[in-house]
Amino acid sequence: TAQEAIEQAGAADIVLMDIRLDGPIDGIEAAAQVRERYHLPVVFLTAHADRATLERAKSAGPYGYIVKPLAHASLNTSIEIALNQHSMERQLEEREAWLRTTLASVADAVVVTGIDGQVRMLNRAAEALTGWIELEAGDQPVSKVVRLIEADSGEPADDPVPVALLRDAPVPLDRTWRLVARDGRERIIEGAAAPIKASGVTLGAVLTFRDVGARRWEEYQLRQSHKARAVERLAAGMSHDYSNLLAIIRNQAQLLLRQFSEHSPTHQAAEEIHQAAVAAEQLTQRLAVFGTPQLKEQEVLTLNSVLRRMSKLIQSIAADRVEVAMRLDPRSGKINGDVAQIEQAIMNLVLHSCATMPEGGRLLLETGSADIPHHGRNRNCVFLALTHSGKEPDPEKLFEPASTGDEGLALSMVHGIVTEHGGYVSAQPGANGGFRFELFFPRWSGPALLPRPAGRAPSILLVDYRERVRSQLHNFFEANGYNLLEASDAAEALALGQVHEGAVDLLIADGSEADSIGKQLRQTHPSLEILRLVDAPETSQGELRRPFTQQALLERVEALFASRPKLESAAC
Repeated sequence: TAQEAIEQAGAADIVLMDIRLDGPIDGIEAAAQVRERYHLPVVFLTAHADRATLERAKSAGPYGYIVKPLAHASLNTSIEIALNQHSMERQLEEREAWLRTTLASVADAVVVTGIDGQVRMLNRAAEALTGWIELEAGDQPVSKVVRLIEADSGEPADDPVPVALLRDAPVPLDRTWRLVARDGRERIIEGAAAPIKASGVTLGAVLTFRDVGARRWEEYQLRQSHKARAVERLAAGMSHDYSNLLAIIRNQAQLLLRQFSEHSPTHQAAEEIHQAAVAAEQLTQRLAVFGTPQLKEQEVLTLNSVLRRMSKLIQSIAADRVEVAMRLDPRSGKINGDVAQIEQAIMNLVLHSCATMPEGGRLLLETGSADIPHHGRNRNCVFLALTHSGKEPDPEKLFEPASTGDEGLALSMVHGIVTEHGGYVSAQPGANGGFRFELFFPRWSGPALLPRPAGRAPSILLVDYRERVRSQLHNFFEANGYNLLEASDAAEALALGQVHEGAVDLLIADGSEADSIGKQLRQTHPSLEILRLVDAPETSQGELRRPFTQQALLERVEALFASRPKLESAAC
């Protein structure tokens, strides 16, 4: 019967199926189920060669259709061809699966278009950057899904796909272009468009790009920091050299003042020289202060409290012509800083901003928290943002000293103060006009938490030489309520077992060393369970075959704990 054929097909390499079978379903429907369940090649053997039967048979995707009576030679040939065709299709499916998985997992966005410029495929990274999902983006113009604009004018940028097809070569995206996502968010990207060809025939194009906003921001911060340090070193060196020269001029002018009477023309000239020397010394002192680190005593504080203390002073500086508003986020967090220096930075920003609005305007001070790129990773920072409605003539040179006066060094001092705190400064046009300054300070995380009391949660000791794997599993198991201890090898695992306060409930290690580690650990942790990671098929619940997912590992751990007496809770 067809049901018997379906049940027994799993043990076969190829299925020879008659169309007329006993039972409620025929061979065509049975073949379709075999193909779906076992992915095996099916060859039909039948005495029916009519068009209707043949059309129905095609729907099952057979690898052959042999009309009875059979000839041994033709049957053998059909089987060989079917097996070979099935093998090639399986290889093609595997290759396609590899390529699809690779395409889906690459960090760069990939958008594939046809020769008509319509989207055929996009990977997960492209979905995240553009805001389009593949199902909705299919058959849409690529210029609609990957919407590019000129950074300066906001005008639509030229579609790079037709240019790449015309040149028959990859075409890089312009550095000044921005990607506008479906929700209107703009991103700084870089990438290229290239034609797709097969056997000399152009099939379409592929557009690859990545978000480089974080990298460009870090590069900008690095350039600003290098320029500021160079200027600070120059200022410190110049102040030292000129101080000695000015001291000589001032002393000699004082000698001349004693030698000539007040009514002498020479006395007046000497007095002018003396006054100029004193003024020049004040300028060199400012340069010395600018070129020397100023951090003194640091303490844990919040930017909210600093702004609240300074609110009346800020309001008095702004006077009636500038409207001042504050939006302080109570969850912004704490920083470790020099209060006096931070107040100086805020005051310099306020004075500079008010100077850009002689006819009046608006001044907004905000606090909050944000993740900032730092050496390829995100760093949690507390920020202070100041937005004013004035205009800045040259944003690229804002933090460069304009003169030796207070106003000329104000923003340079702001940059120096923030960088001395390990932070960053950002300046760019505001989203709704005006200009926005942002000061980012590393968030103070406080002292490390005390070890978790024994018994509150199961303690697991993981032995794995790969640091990133240990780190990933640590975060995953901690999030699921477990206390995960990490060791890179057996020696470190034994050392951890000796110093750990409380019981170690489970050891996870490679099967080749798990028993030897567990035997020694059980001397101090008698209730220790062992989960062995093996490459061969599992023989018990205490083994887990590689490769496995973190979820599979968690489920096996939970199963092991479920099979033993419940852990006692710690006394409160």
